[in-house]
Amino acid sequence: MKWFRDEAGQVLVMTFFSMGMLLGALGLAVDVGVLFHARRNMQAAADAAAMAGATEMFYNGSTNVATKAYAAAKAMGVDNTVTGNTVNVIISPTIAGGVACGSCVQVNLATPNPTIFIAAMSRLVFYNTNFSSINVSANAVAGSPSYSQTCMYIEDPTDPSTLWIHGAGDINAPGCGVYVNSNDPGALCVTGNAGKSTLGVINVHGGQGGGNCKGDPGSFPVNLNTGVQSLPAQWQGIPTDPTTGCSTVTNIATITGTVAGPGYGKYQCYANGTCTTSKKGVTTCTPVTVSSATLGAGNYVFETGVTITGATTIGTNTANGGATVIVSNGAYNSGTATTFYDYAPTSGTYNGVAIYQPLSDTQQLELQFGSGSSIFDGAVLAPGAAVDLHDQGGAVNATVLVVGQAYINGKVNLTNYSSYNPTTTPFLHITLVE
Repeated sequence: MKWFRDEAGQVLVMTFFSMGMLLGALGLAVDVGVLFHARRNMQAAADAAAMAGATEMFYNGSTNVATKAYAAAKAMGVDNTVTGNTVNVIISPTIAGGVACGSCVQVNLATPNPTIFIAAMSRLVFYNTNFSSINVSANAVAGSPSYSQTCMYIEDPTDPSTLWIHGAGDINAPGCGVYVNSNDPGALCVTGNAGKSTLGVINVHGGQGGGNCKGDPGSFPVNLNTGVQSLPAQWQGIPTDPTTGCSTVTNIATITGTVAGPGYGKYQCYANGTCTTSKKGVTTCTPVTVSSATLGAGNYVFETGVTITGATTIGTNTANGGATVIVSNGAYNSGTATTFYDYAPTSGTYNGVAIYQPLSDTQQLELQFGSGSSIFDGAVLAPGAAVDLHDQGGAVNATVLVVGQAYINGKVNLTNYSSYNPTTTPFLHITLVE
């Protein structure tokens, strides 16, 4: 019959079915995209929780591992106290290949995520089946501490040019990384073309400045707008007020010759009694001068600052022979040292720390490592201070720098402290195993 052959309206029918299929595909794509996004977030939460648990286990034992992991997962949006969320913490798990990892912490996370298209289709196709939400899970294992490859931490959180490599500034530190904590868009500034550093990587929380700061630091990765890193956990126990270790204070202007020292891990405290007070009531004291001296093992606290000159040796690289120079107030200056031998302790509170200036002391460091025969074996821990960093063309055998700001002008040679002290180094970090 004629109406059987009538093709009017067929395009409308095809369009109707095609639109249905397209809308279905769109709905499925939206649901799948949302679930993949949730999966990435869950993996980040699992990684953070495993790292927090493994760090707690490494430094403080297993007692509070689960608590630390729960707190990290909650901070990333997965609260184990919320119904439907799952946070499982396993201490010393067996990892891939059947290997038991005693230092590891495993975290399994799961949380329900709502769906739209999948829920509707499940009710239509599978009667009384409800897929209104789907559990998204993630797994992470952290532990197995290894040597930290970061040799410089520039800690000021906000200032521009907090790491400034100027002119012929050149950091020669193969295999070492640099972390810049400032969130400023111009946190990294490289000016001039003469110096090209040799580094493993520079990670910058903020950005690299424009204008004259657009210089090329060298042929290595420079990662901008990275995540925030905290100070290494091994420094959490160092006193914010080191003068609490001083039972007595010796007033002296100059230290020279051989000083036996207080003994390994014990305190000897000095101050220069020559002080002046300005009309505005600001008191300034002359720093103690350490001139061509040899100081034995111990913790040397300088309450009015210290200036190091001539050929000076602080500590030894023998067992229990290390020493730490501590500036509790005032400035540190080794800019005129001709040769400088400095050996940090290899155990105790100041393990690996050659120079310590508390966060509260923001006076600038003048730090020079001396001639080619000098050895500087330890960390400079001065997270609130700016430092002018250069040497006289010699090699600095080992160091870690933790300073507020750094101005690099001239060639500086650094080698990772851990490579010289592999069995005693405190500069370890937790890694993701799975």
